[in-house]
Amino acid sequence: MKTLACIAVAATALAVPAAAQDSFANRPTIVVTGNGEVEVQPDQFTVNISVEGRGPTQVDALRALATAQGRMIDTLPRLQGLTDAQVTTGDIAIEPNHEPTCGVSEYDRDTADCPIIGYSVGSALTFTGSPAERAGDAISLASELGAVRARLDDYALIDMRALQDAANRAAFADAERQAQMLATASGRRIVRILRIQDPSARVVDVLAQLPAGSSDLDEVVVTGSRIQSAAVSIAVAPKPVSATARVTVVFEIE
Repeated sequence: MKTLACIAVAATALAVPAAAQDSFANRPTIVVTGNGEVEVQPDQFTVNISVEGRGPTQVDALRALATAQGRMIDTLPRLQGLTDAQVTTGDIAIEPNHEPTCGVSEYDRDTADCPIIGYSVGSALTFTGSPAERAGDAISLASELGAVRARLDDYALIDMRALQDAANRAAFADAERQAQMLATASGRRIVRILRIQDPSARVVDVLAQLPAGSSDLDEVVVTGSRIQSAAVSIAVAPKPVSATARVTVVFEIE
């Protein structure tokens, strides 16, 4: 059984790229590939909201839109239970309104017999907040405030870099476990690490400590004195956010 184990170790070494084989030619090695996956609950949600303003003139419609949009921007960040919140605006479009009997589309209307009776202006808002569990109440509150549409777009993790670092550590731990098992089975001992490499052949510094991640996202802290609650509370259960990693590690043995 010991002979078979040694053959397995030697066969594994054949998987090393040509350049690495030259470098490690005079050293007995074990080469393993470790895989890691880490899951955590998301801590941020994104809701897409559509608001609209109508009026007999373009100015009246724009004024109605400004009122509706301002109400969203002012009130949504003060939703009860939020720790961070941000509202951003998107495109604005103004359209004329005609009598419903004036044709299905603008291409088959007789403009002489189908005058404009008013205008409507639409705008898109994106509401991002934390924690993720408040997403349902965010949609509920947006609807109360007059949103034409409110849709949960995504859950996310603010500090995704830290999650990826954790996956990298898990992948290395898996590689180390495999190497230790093979070394023990073949009666060898691991001396040191010769190389850590990702699948894209980017060499990682040996024994380098993985830095703790920090988010590149700007956090907007809600400091409003008036807290707004939703009339209808909607519970949500978001799926975990996951990160995966794969590393190839070359161990020297004796």
